Amino acid sequence: MDTAGALHGIRVIGVEHFISAPFCTQILADQGADVIKVEPPAAEQRNGYFHTLNRNKRSVVLDLKAESGREALRALAATADVLVTNFAADVPTRLGFGYEDLAAVNPRLVYVHVTGFGQNSPYRSRPAFDGVIQAMSGMMHLTGEPDGPPMLSGLFIPDHLTGLYAALATSFALQRREATGTGSFVDLAMLDCLMSFLAGSFHEVLQHGIRPERIGSRVRGSFASTYRAADGYVYLAPLTARMWEAVSRVVGQPWFLEHFSTTSGGVDTRLDPETRPRLDGAIESWTSGQSVADVVRLMSEAGVAASPILAVEDLPDDPHVVARRMIRTVPHRGRGHGGSTPDVVYVAGSPIPVTESTFSVGPPVAGEHTAEILAELGLSPVEVTDISDTIPRPIGDDLGEAGMNERSVPEAVDGSGR
Repeated sequence: MDTAGALHGIRVIGVEHFISAPFCTQILADQGADVIKVEPPAAEQRNGYFHTLNRNKRSVVLDLKAESGREALRALAATADVLVTNFAADVPTRLGFGYEDLAAVNPRLVYVHVTGFGQNSPYRSRPAFDGVIQAMSGMMHLTGEPDGPPMLSGLFIPDHLTGLYAALATSFALQRREATGTGSFVDLAMLDCLMSFLAGSFHEVLQHGIRPERIGSRVRGSFASTYRAADGYVYLAPLTARMWEAVSRVVGQPWFLEHFSTTSGGVDTRLDPETRPRLDGAIESWTSGQSVADVVRLMSEAGVAASPILAVEDLPDDPHVVARRMIRTVPHRGRGHGGSTPDVVYVAGSPIPVTESTFSVGPPVAGEHTAEILAELGLSPVEVTDISDTIPRPIGDDLGEAGMNERSVPEAVDGSGR
């Protein structure tokens, strides 16, 4: 890949907090964009999670409640290609950096505004966090055991999915700008982003009148599930006739062959409410007497899709993770958990190609680049001092903290994070 990065020369302003917008701008920074993170004057606690979202960014502290800060942001926007924000729907306009405000000084600006529900939703004024979106999208209703309550996902899926969509929308808008010469406003709702994954469920409900329910670790509409082994759990997905025949052979149950769509008039009787428990029970009777490693080995050798259920702590030693470099480090500055001072912080690698230098620069200290950036805008030393005199001193990291620090949440936020 070009050592300059695919987005080299593109300047991005991130008026951002929590997860969705920082994740979007992190993707853009990984591709070589000059990402400038606008932060408030109040000191902000950095933690380990912060490092996964903010490497390779520059930090400028601006008080957007003061006219001097708003003027500096408008000057910055005049030099930028993209602005990404996930403040609540009305906050940018109220603070003077709404799309109309900034398009007046830079008609080529691509403005991406992430909120929970979008600009024209009847819910636009509601605060939204990842869990709220999981609950309102149907995701929580579909997750969990059939006889259990709705269950929250173990990962912040709506936050990160929205960040991915925001990065994709940014790329499309930049391409459109090449054709039209003008920027655009992208109204991105977290709820819409997650609902875009529900096409199959909408088809079931609206086309066939089926009410999807929780089904635990099984797969709705396909024969795949999680099974207990002697020392853990495995996931098996014998989705084809060839795989089903192989499972029958490996577990020693020839009667399985009576149940598959090609042998039962086009109806997959494996999914029948009475048949499926019998099949699952027979498979688990076999897997429970085998180690996880043996189940995966035997099934894989037979051509059946199979995998161990790995814990996060298992991943650093997994051969795939090692080969694909999906755990990386970034430099760390500040105080670690318990007063230690680590040299690096572990972060996830990039699933798309990036330059090798991507992981060489850790997140900035709050306000670290304020004087540098304002000087680039041609502001005088007096103006720089006036705007940046409240830059906080760096206060270090708490690497034991798993989430963003809520004490630094600005007024009237639209969370898009937890």
